[in-house]
Amino acid sequence: MDLPATTDQVIAGRYRLERRLSATERSELWRACDQLAGEAPVALRCIPPEQMALQVEVRSLWPRLQGVLHPQVPRFGELIEQDGALWLPREWQEGSTLAELLQGRRERQLVFGAGEVLLLLRQLLPALAVLHSQGLSHGDLSPANLLRRDRDGLPVLLDFGPGGVTPGYAPPERGRGEDPAPWMDLYSLAVVALVLLSGEEPAQLLDPVTLAWRWPASLDALPAMQAVLDRLLSSDAEARFPSAAAALQALQQVPMPDSTGPVARAERTVVLVPPPAVDEPALPVVPAAQAVPAAAGMPRSRQELKEEAAEGRLWPVVIALVVSAVVGTGLGWLVLSRGRVAGPTAEPTVQLPSSLPPAEVNQRQQLLNRLRALQIDRGWFLKLVDASLLAQYPERGGRLPSDSLDDAPLRKVWNELAEDWLSRVEQLPLELRTRLGRFTAGDWRRRQSALVSQGLSGAVVEQLVSGSAQNLLPGRAGSEIPPEPFRQLWYAAAEQGLAQVRIEAIQVRLGETSVISASVPAGGARLFPIRLPVGSGLVLGVNGSPLMQMSVFGADGAVLEARGPLRVVNLGSVQRSPVQVLITNEGLAAALITLSLRADPAALRPVPSPEPPPAPANAPVVPVRPEPVAPQPAATN
Repeated sequence: MDLPATTDQVIAGRYRLERRLSATERSELWRACDQLAGEAPVALRCIPPEQMALQVEVRSLWPRLQGVLHPQVPRFGELIEQDGALWLPREWQEGSTLAELLQGRRERQLVFGAGEVLLLLRQLLPALAVLHSQGLSHGDLSPANLLRRDRDGLPVLLDFGPGGVTPGYAPPERGRGEDPAPWMDLYSLAVVALVLLSGEEPAQLLDPVTLAWRWPASLDALPAMQAVLDRLLSSDAEARFPSAAAALQALQQVPMPDSTGPVARAERTVVLVPPPAVDEPALPVVPAAQAVPAAAGMPRSRQELKEEAAEGRLWPVVIALVVSAVVGTGLGWLVLSRGRVAGPTAEPTVQLPSSLPPAEVNQRQQLLNRLRALQIDRGWFLKLVDASLLAQYPERGGRLPSDSLDDAPLRKVWNELAEDWLSRVEQLPLELRTRLGRFTAGDWRRRQSALVSQGLSGAVVEQLVSGSAQNLLPGRAGSEIPPEPFRQLWYAAAEQGLAQVRIEAIQVRLGETSVISASVPAGGARLFPIRLPVGSGLVLGVNGSPLMQMSVFGADGAVLEARGPLRVVNLGSVQRSPVQVLITNEGLAAALITLSLRADPAALRPVPSPEPPPAPANAPVVPVRPEPVAPQPAATN
């Protein structure tokens, strides 16, 4: 493929190409650096001019991809067209793909263990559920398009949307030209699981005659997990899971094995269904050697050390899940202990329910397991879901659903609300999750006072927090602090959002032009309190990335310029300082801005004198128009 791309080429005057990562007939993937963001790394995919149909498909899909917000889905930038090629920027993710990890293990006669794959599936399905809920599909799930992120060990979805399909991972219907669909992603995810468990490629796992998948021997001890994968791979539409959320719920019922690390490569796989009674040559089986530990004193490869470090970050979560499965069994709807728990890791009081269906008991237990693993205060979270349910059904007068059959529909709604809130809360960093239920008004007042002392008005601070809180508290407009237990999320949003705001006070002198350059972090903001002489006007111009937005507030927090693209604004007589300019960055990486500021003297008023008074030094001269003179009636004889 002859693509107009070479190393060190600069795209759109911003992204310098560093290294080609992969290439097909349809596109190329590059690692680039953002020259406007301190050389921050960015991934760029190039679709050449001859792939016009693919370009058209990408253009129609890209705005929807940009709207996907999930911590395991990279953020996407604006499309770039240059020399007929279409460039697709996305956030760079540091880590190793599952294909790279698997290859490193193959070289050591190791594969992914069943517990490790079970945890991986549980981590991936919520991201797929978000994607599918917006009418989107990945379309090409494979180990090469799944990355284990270095900083937190979570799997990340890469390179989805229009494009090619990795052979062996898609269902036969995809090969027959059917459009990608959510169930196809679930099928591909199951194939990924079999490949990771066995160390074999899909072509080696699928019988070409019977089309039966061969089960890895490591699933012998986990028949429940094998049953879930069987449904994901089913060719019968009625047997498949209706959604990623349903598949996740089934996998949450599977007991977590004691080990979630790599295991020695097995010597066999098991056929999914018995093959037909025909004389066929048996597939050759090559015995695999046992894993050999590195000899003392021998250096290990960088890949091995990196992989072990990533695996080590998963152990705290795994231990929490295993322990909770042991001590929490048997809790039901009425015994979830809605009282306050002393600390996010305190154990619940175990009581056995008497009338709930076993499936609901298990579902509640899985919720407790997840809360404990995420270190979320159970008492506060249950109050949050209760309050949401009662707000949705005010006619119940504050009565929660009982364990009776009549209230089964309400309990289902409660479960759905719990899943929705948990998907939002788990996006918070650990240090904030552990404080939910323990934030106080004093915490907020101290944070607010610290910002006000730097020149911000209280109203602007609350508006900043209100924007951050929309992700956690959708549908709650305005800057008013909500009541408890929702207030805890507002406080958490305040801590998270304001931690990413950089404040830089500016003093502007009358008649002088000031030029200031600054960097705005990705997903963050900078706020500039600007002090200028009383009564003077302010001319402000801001230049930077088109992915940035600006708004201007008065000293009292009133909106002087509504949120919009970077631009030039001209404010009239300013009676109170500071004027507060807020710049937010919605891009993939930090970016530079340039502010030009000038304080002008107040406009001169017309006076009876025929000559205007002299203008102050270095200030533009404002012409004064003479007052119009009314025409006099003509003299008559």
